[in-house]
Amino acid sequence: MKKHFRRPASAFSFAHVARRSRGGLTALGSCPERGEASEPLFWVDEAPVRRLTACPGFHLLFCGSGLGGRGEKKGTLVLGTDPTFAPFEFKGSDGQVQGFDIDIARAVAHDLGVRLEIRPVGFGALMPQAVTSGRVDVAMSGITITPERATVVTFSQPYYRSAQVFIVRSGNPGKFTWPADVKGKTVGVQANTTGQYAAEQTLKPRGATIKVYDDFAAGLADVRSGRIAALIGDAPTVNDLKKRLPGQFDKAGAVLVAEDYGMVFRKGSDLAAAANRTLARLKRSGEYQKLLNKWIVQK
Repeated sequence: MKKHFRRPASAFSFAHVARRSRGGLTALGSCPERGEASEPLFWVDEAPVRRLTACPGFHLLFCGSGLGGRGEKKGTLVLGTDPTFAPFEFKGSDGQVQGFDIDIARAVAHDLGVRLEIRPVGFGALMPQAVTSGRVDVAMSGITITPERATVVTFSQPYYRSAQVFIVRSGNPGKFTWPADVKGKTVGVQANTTGQYAAEQTLKPRGATIKVYDDFAAGLADVRSGRIAALIGDAPTVNDLKKRLPGQFDKAGAVLVAEDYGMVFRKGSDLAAAANRTLARLKRSGEYQKLLNKWIVQK
């Protein structure tokens, strides 16, 4: 991933050349597309680049849009993701973020003719704040499509069908079961997830104590130590944990709720339609199934 550096403070004051707008960072300088000069806001690998309001769809390095086709210069699609959710997004042994969601996002960026920039964001800040504020152009982190979320963001078509399940220590020493008996049990959830909503609506009235974690990995640590009876997570996560950490985790009980994942964009963004075209292409070509086989299908 290319690193972004601010130009030295002696050259200019960032506060004087950028302000926050509905579309994200807006340059107060003028636009080269209109024949005017504009001060570069960022440096990428020692080269100055610009973020300009003339290109509202996503953060472009130069004027022009991968959607509107007004310019020829390539830009950047900024992906926000919480890289603690294998096999969808996680850091590999080389420290780079990888996974099923990442490969799909790369395909979208490829079809737009832009470069993908991955920006790690905790899930609690990712949905919906990072999207609605313009901090990122698209969010992917196993994000479930819900009517409530759809009132403030725009979703792509569903790209994966999943389910919320209960993760327990291997062998289920606490004898956790669902839906038979959760009374008096402490169940962990990650903040702002559909698992949290389902737990509060379904488990809490049945006598369960709900413990909320900002970090999914912290919840797993408490499962492993026995501090909580179970952690709610996505079904593919359990399969990945059993493969990467054999003998440590299992799935217990019935499915809590089924759900669809979608890519998330600012309300009304044209990028959602572009993402849908990429998804359709991946499915037609067989590339989507190859990605499923690579990251999710159990060998």
